[in-house]
Amino acid sequence: MGRQARLDVDPHPMAARQAREFVSATVRKWGMPEQVETVQLLTSELVTNGVLHARTTLGISVSVANAELTVEVHDHDLRPPISRGQRIDLLGDIDELLERAADTPEVDERHTTMHIGPAGAIGAGRGLLLVETLADEWGVAREADGKSVWFRLHVA
Repeated sequence: MGRQARLDVDPHPMAARQAREFVSATVRKWGMPEQVETVQLLTSELVTNGVLHARTTLGISVSVANAELTVEVHDHDLRPPISRGQRIDLLGDIDELLERAADTPEVDERHTTMHIGPAGAIGAGRGLLLVETLADEWGVAREADGKSVWFRLHVA
């Protein structure tokens, strides 16, 4: 039998901090202090995405079962998250952005500023790359009232 904990937060600037404190306290209480830093970082990234893009109440769920720690961030936005590619030539991209500053390229409405190329926004958009790199597994589950973006860490 596993353990579960949940916190709901409003989409405001302190949401990521509240989520970090919640997952940190939960994981420590469950005796997994070695997971705290990774869980805090990845949760913060997912909650920040929810605040910036979904702009709905967020549900943060933490569970542990069968040597797997899972964190889910649920929002009420049906749009899937967009994983950005790696930025290969930041200076070149900035130069191109400045050259076409007067134009309004057709982009995802969530990233209308400083958007260029397949890697998306110049100043942001790397949270899912962190999740992909540090989590053992991650994904998105569509739900009737939105979606959950989750990650999983294998624990001893």
